[in-house]
Amino acid sequence: MRTSRLIVAVVALAATTIAVPSAATAADGGAATWRVTVTNLTPAGSQPLSPPLFVVHDRGVHVWQVGQIASHGVAAIAEDADNSVLESALPQLPGVRAVFTGAGGPIPPGASATYEVTAHRGARVSIVTMLVNTNDAFTGFDGLRLSGRHTVIETMAYDAGSEANNELAAFIPGPCCNNPFARSPEGELIRPHDGITGVGDLDPAVYDWPGAAARFTFERIG
Repeated sequence: MRTSRLIVAVVALAATTIAVPSAATAADGGAATWRVTVTNLTPAGSQPLSPPLFVVHDRGVHVWQVGQIASHGVAAIAEDADNSVLESALPQLPGVRAVFTGAGGPIPPGASATYEVTAHRGARVSIVTMLVNTNDAFTGFDGLRLSGRHTVIETMAYDAGSEANNELAAFIPGPCCNNPFARSPEGELIRPHDGITGVGDLDPAVYDWPGAAARFTFERIG
C-alpha cells in the first residue's frame, strides 16, 4: 500500500507562475499570498494530472475525506476531470472563501505548474486533481493549514470509490483512451488507490506509478 509523506522544507522553485483569482476579500485581516507549485511525480508517459481545483476555506470545512463517500463533485473530478460541479456548489457553503481551477491545462508526468493563492490568516486549502489515465484516481489533500513560509507535501493517489477500476479504455477519459463521461458505478468509500494492475486494457508497465503521485510546494511571498 502506498503511503503519504508530509515534509516541511526550504525549496527552490523554478516553474512559471500562473495568476489565479484572489482567495481573500477586503474584510479578511492578515491575508497572505502563497506561491503553490504542483509537480507531477508519476513516470514519463503514465498519468497526466488534470488542472487542479483549489478550495480555500475555514477550519472545519471538508472537501473530501478518506473513508467517506465521495461527493458528486469530487467524483466528477476523479472520473472525468470535471471541476465545474464543485466550482458551482462549494461557494454556496458556509466557510468556503474561494474555489477556482488552476489555469494552464493538464500537468504532464515530471512537469510542474505554479499558481498563486491569497488567503486569510489561519485558512485551510484543499486540492483535488485527477490522474487522467485511470477510472477514478485522484490526488491532493483536504484542509491543509497555511502556516510558516515553506511547506512541501507529497501525496499518494486515492480511489474515489465512485467507479469500478476495470481499467477498460471505454471508461477512461485521459489521452490513453479518450472516453470521458462513461461510467461503471461502484459505490465504495474513498481509499488509497491500488494503482494500475493490468485487469483491463492498460499496461501497468506504462500507466502505473510506484509511489507518491504529486508534490505540492507552498512558498509565502506576501
